[in-house]
Amino acid sequence: MAIQTLPSAPSKPTVTGATEGGGSPRREFLSDLVDDLRARLPDGLADFRHRPGMSLVKLFYANERVHFEVWIDGGRGHLGLGLHFEDGPVSTAAYLAFFDARIVELKHDLGSGLELERWTASWGHLYEVVPLPRLDAAAVRRTADRLAALIVALQPLVEAAAVPPERSAADAGPRGPWRSRRRGPG
Repeated sequence: MAIQTLPSAPSKPTVTGATEGGGSPRREFLSDLVDDLRARLPDGLADFRHRPGMSLVKLFYANERVHFEVWIDGGRGHLGLGLHFEDGPVSTAAYLAFFDARIVELKHDLGSGLELERWTASWGHLYEVVPLPRLDAAAVRRTADRLAALIVALQPLVEAAAVPPERSAADAGPRGPWRSRRRGPG
């Protein structure tokens, strides 16, 4: 498996951090990351959808429950990037088995810091963590570069795995009042 080299996106002049409008530095970092990432991905992969959160952003294609995620863990002092499998126990097991059969090659191509882990019967991920950087424009660029490399390498494998949707296929109804179905831009 060869990793595709991606063109550099034009740098944004803004620096994420303390903001004039009082916005959250984490939210601004993640928003800037989404914008920068779209510019770095090749056609066909730049049309992801995303769902922002307080300290994370989920990026997905066909199945929202199988998504790429960037999360900021200030308490532990790290930034995580990964491919998450959260669609149910059967599909999670299938994805974990699929990627486990390729983990040595993936670590060789993408770096030895990549880990494959099951957390619960219906939740696992292929991920890496790095020390939490200062949330500035340079960190946006570095994180977008790394996430683009992960998406270019892993999204075609997600599609090749051809794991049928599990919970997401039955998840078309409204959610309870404790969880809205807000969509992020994009």
